[in-house]
Amino acid sequence: MVDSIYRIASALESAKVITMDAAAIATSKLGETSYTTYSKTITPEQLSNLLNSRNPREIKDGMKRIISLMASGETTVDVELYFADVVKNIISEDSNVRLMVCIYLSRYAERDPNLALLSVNSIQKTLSDVDSETRRFSLKALSDMKIPSLFPVVLYTLKKAVTDPSAVVRGEVAFSILKLYREEGEELEEELKPLLRALLCDADPLVVSSAIVLFKKCFPQNLDWLHGHFRYYCEIMSELDSWAQDSMIDLLVSYCKRFLPRPTVIDATTSTEGVPSAVLLPDRFNEIQFPVYDVINHPDMTLFLQSLEPLVHSMNPSVILSSSNAFYQLATPMQFKKSGFPQALVRTCVFSDNVGVISSLLQTILILSSLDSSLFIPYTRKFFVLPSDDTRVACLKLKILSNLINEFNVKVIVEQLKYYISTSQRSELVITAANTLAVCGQLSIRWESHIMKWFISHMETSRLPNAVLDSYVNVIRLLNPKRHLKTIIQLSEVLESRKLLADNVRAGIVWLFGEIAAVEYRICPDILRKLIPNFSFEGPETRNQILLLAAKLLSYDIDSFREHGDVNEYDLDNSRIGQLYKAVAYLSEFDGSYDIRDRARCYSSLFLTGKFEIATLLLQAPKPSPVAASMWSPSSDGEPNVNWESVGLDKNVQEFHRMLPWNENISEISDEDDIRRPVTLKDYSRYKKSFSSESFTGKNISRGITSVSPNNSQLRSTNEHMTTSAVPAKKYRLQSLEEFFSDIPAKQTNKPRRKIVIQSSSGEDDEDSSSSVESEEVGYERSEDAHENGGEDEEGDEDSDDSNDDNNSSKSFG
Repeated sequence: MVDSIYRIASALESAKVITMDAAAIATSKLGETSYTTYSKTITPEQLSNLLNSRNPREIKDGMKRIISLMASGETTVDVELYFADVVKNIISEDSNVRLMVCIYLSRYAERDPNLALLSVNSIQKTLSDVDSETRRFSLKALSDMKIPSLFPVVLYTLKKAVTDPSAVVRGEVAFSILKLYREEGEELEEELKPLLRALLCDADPLVVSSAIVLFKKCFPQNLDWLHGHFRYYCEIMSELDSWAQDSMIDLLVSYCKRFLPRPTVIDATTSTEGVPSAVLLPDRFNEIQFPVYDVINHPDMTLFLQSLEPLVHSMNPSVILSSSNAFYQLATPMQFKKSGFPQALVRTCVFSDNVGVISSLLQTILILSSLDSSLFIPYTRKFFVLPSDDTRVACLKLKILSNLINEFNVKVIVEQLKYYISTSQRSELVITAANTLAVCGQLSIRWESHIMKWFISHMETSRLPNAVLDSYVNVIRLLNPKRHLKTIIQLSEVLESRKLLADNVRAGIVWLFGEIAAVEYRICPDILRKLIPNFSFEGPETRNQILLLAAKLLSYDIDSFREHGDVNEYDLDNSRIGQLYKAVAYLSEFDGSYDIRDRARCYSSLFLTGKFEIATLLLQAPKPSPVAASMWSPSSDGEPNVNWESVGLDKNVQEFHRMLPWNENISEISDEDDIRRPVTLKDYSRYKKSFSSESFTGKNISRGITSVSPNNSQLRSTNEHMTTSAVPAKKYRLQSLEEFFSDIPAKQTNKPRRKIVIQSSSGEDDEDSSSSVESEEVGYERSEDAHENGGEDEEGDEDSDDSNDDNNSSKSFG
């Protein structure tokens, strides 16, 4: 009775644990990561008992708690203290437990190298496991242990696993080589290179994907290794992993620049004596002068560009960026437009949720739209700012819009920009929108006048931040205010009504009137008269500009007097402008800023000593109109460079889109000496079949390799996982209640054997009938035995027993 109660209590406790696990998982949106909350309720002693338990389920439960604590970053429990308890479970028969132990070792193996080395032998044994995933995880765990004394063992293991029949294991070899290279570097470089070259020759795209990532990270300078693989890689481009496609495209772009001749652009409209004019592809993306042209590419260049066309539908933004950069580096704008990648860039930007990804895409679009706006003009509305857009993203969109403005879309863009300026509370966005609106004004005089009036009216009616007002003044300066005097006069009202304007804003407006004095002199003296009474209350920049305005007006007045009489007769004391200047100069002599005092003495010395010509050259020198900085600028060696600072790109984007130079020293190569002739690939597909423990376990993985041609499409087929031998599942048998609560299942009692006695009617058939009875007895007994043994022999003997029974029956009753 006590034993039964104990069994019931144990069952209820097990049910409670299962229920708590299920509840913790079901109530979390992150699935099993909710195990962290469950793990907080256990004490360190209980966790240690679970890890040292003889029950496999409790060991697995303890490992789950360990991994959940590692993932959550919980500091109340020091997971490192259980190193010995965790490592000894590497010999567990449960593959999930071994995997969790490997994850634990990858993080804490360096903390206790001596104890971690004790698990190496067990990990090496699993490298010969039948399951390819087990071998892969074992190789990963071994390479993750950053213990210097273990590196020779890892290298030896990689040399054996590089010819593993499973593609996933060979792919893991590439990542293990990467880890080893980062730790050892040049010391093992010569030994790792043959392994990488063997992986590059693999026929499986999964292995090639891993090898290309390793190649780009560790050996990108050895592009000559790709000679024999170039065409094969172009053929399998769409079969590679999406993250490997990114690395592959970047490597092949560098390869094309170094080993393929530059394309030739032929003018399709004009010709000289029947021969069309042709030039090499320019270094600049938008430097082709022919309105209609044809392009002649090397066949391998054409093969590479064609291999990129299916990637236009890729969902990986990195692949879209790399493909677009490939056309930017190797093709013409016409080829780029036909490829569909401009639309792919916009589509990926619209549907992405990651701000960093969107920013990189928009910066790429900004570069390309600056070079050729026709690529993205059809998608102008996609760059309108949304309320949910990040400030950086919104500013990039507005910069792109400034490159796409034309006569057909300017009206819609201007209305959008006005809305952003009037409603947005983000100063950076408003300033960028104002600069973009200035670009719209440069399209025609009509739009220039319209935008300038809108800016001035907005300055009068709105309470704007000082930085925004400063940008408004700069925009008005950019729009050539000399052509719109009636509009500019309204700025004088802003100076009177907005006394609290920022110093730099008021200084900018005063400077504008000083520039207008050369065109319309009559309106400026009255503005100066209104500014003098409050001179001492203005900021230093405004006081400086008031002094400059007074000096300019005096210089213009002297020049006007000189046209009608002798300049030496000019009376500075009785002139109205001269008196205004003397008042400003007198106030400036007592100014607290030494810069203003020095400027006042300089100007006064010119006028009082009669050096009016020098004053005219100094104060009336024509100033260049402010224009946008050019994106392209020449370098010291004459090669074109991109003025990245004017575009405002990140450093990584700048480096990514840096135009690579073409190799001009490429000689013509005959077909017999073709360096890109496909090499023989290594195919392991003949080993991709079921392996049993007798045929695989414990044997050397390095065996013969089948060499195939890369042109055989059947042998290039992707085999992602190794199929293992099918193990027949155990048949489920219903248990009784007592069997369920018992530690050892109850044994079934053997059924008594039955004997069937058949009497023959004739005496002459006694012999045959007795043999018939014996056959039936034997057949029945064998079927009963098969039932007791779980049905293992039932299927194999059923047909033979039935046939014997039929034959014997025919003998007995025939």
